[in-house]
Formats: sequence, C-alpha cells, structure tokens
Amino acid sequence: MRKLMTRLRRLRRDISGAVFVEYLLLMTLVGIGVIAGLSTVRVALLNELSDLATAILSITP
Repeated sequence: MRKLMTRLRRLRRDISGAVFVEYLLLMTLVGIGVIAGLSTVRVALLNELSDLATAILSITP
C-alpha cells in the first residue's frame, strides 16, 4: 500500500500530468469492472446455493 501511494505521488508530480490521468482512468475502469464482476458472481452464487437448498429440501421427507 505504501509503494502504491509513493508511486501515485510520483505520478502526480509528473510535469505533463498525462501519465497520472491515464493511470487514474485505467484504475477507475478496472475498479468498475471488478465491482460489476463481483456483483455478477454474487448473484450467480446465491442462485446456485438456492438451487442446492431446494434440492436438499426435496430429498428429505
């Protein structure tokens, strides 16, 4: 975490600033993708666990 903060400070001090903006946009897009992906995995996992619970309940008398 400390290395990341140091790298961000160094990028922020870059004269052109273009590199910092590009990395910021890239990190934003990756973050949005990770959040969307985890949300999709959560929904799929809940559906599978619900199906498993239904199957187990139908087995027991």
